[in-house]
Amino acid sequence: MARSVFKSWFIDFEPFGNIAPQDWRQSTLGQIAIMSTDSWSPTKEPNMTVEHYSIPAFDERCYPLFETASDIKSNKYIITPDSVMISKLNPATKRIWRPMCITKHCVCSTEFIVYQARKHEQRDFIYSILDSAPFLNHLCSHVTGTTNSRQRAAPKATLEFPIILPPDHIVEEFCSIVTPIYNSIASNIIENQSLATIRDSLLPKLMSGEIDNLIP
Repeated sequence: MARSVFKSWFIDFEPFGNIAPQDWRQSTLGQIAIMSTDSWSPTKEPNMTVEHYSIPAFDERCYPLFETASDIKSNKYIITPDSVMISKLNPATKRIWRPMCITKHCVCSTEFIVYQARKHEQRDFIYSILDSAPFLNHLCSHVTGTTNSRQRAAPKATLEFPIILPPDHIVEEFCSIVTPIYNSIASNIIENQSLATIRDSLLPKLMSGEIDNLIP
């Protein structure tokens, strides 16, 4: 639904007579987002538990891993509730992530490109840009590597992605529509994970008959 609203407003311009209004201006992603490469080293805080957004975690269930720093073998990027990420590894397989930031210590694989909105309230506008077909095409057209298993997008080239930028009040109106949708998706993922954890803890007890012994 959010993807359809973005396409309607900012690609097809349907609410605006199917043409970009005159007060919208040619711009680039780099004008509204910065690329963040703030790094975190697991060796400095080996006992810390971190919320780790990795490529395998995304592929398995779109849910972060909670790991002790000593179990992490390489530096990671620091992410915040203002971050959005997209994988530069094999970009034809779209991995776009809006981190949940359940805890205060959130990091991600350096295989992700991390963006921060220049204006906090425009985060989900940027997320929707990254989630659009034109951006994916742009990402895939700026890759290095000759095989599908080793291709990586060029991060700096993504900041050159052209956009037609509306006034702030249009962006904010759009975000007022899509942010509740994205928040609902995140809440559902967290709830599903909680239920899966309960299931996994109860199933062995059910199979062994232990639960029956606990029931009066």
